[in-house]
Amino acid sequence: MFFGYNYHPQKFTLVKVITLKQLITMQSVALIIDDERDTCLLLKHFLKRKGISSYYSHTLQDGIGRVSELKPNWLFLDNNLPDGFGIDRVEEIKMLSPDSKIIMISAMGNLLEMANSVGVDTFIEKPLDSLKLENSLTN
Repeated sequence: MFFGYNYHPQKFTLVKVITLKQLITMQSVALIIDDERDTCLLLKHFLKRKGISSYYSHTLQDGIGRVSELKPNWLFLDNNLPDGFGIDRVEEIKMLSPDSKIIMISAMGNLLEMANSVGVDTFIEKPLDSLKLENSLTN
């Protein structure tokens, strides 16, 4: 955190100056679509430590509705959900929120090529790894 002085002809005022990274994270939102409560809470906690607001949904239908509403910077998407497969809805998600970075999280590592072909930005195989999560936010 940086502090600086704001010059005014009559007085000096101490003002708080923040870095660009801090400004970006202040306005950053992530959406997690995963039916596993523990995964959602783990990701939510990880993102909170990074200064990123996050929300989660346990079904595709609810999650896709929230994509339209939130326009998240990052979307963590599980593949195997109670009401369908996340990979089948990637193109729809991209149309609803073209600037969202889609990070597929799945225990099915064999989906990597298919995920890339439909527009997933990053694929992380479960169990989740904090270094891979960190990289997914910055790449």
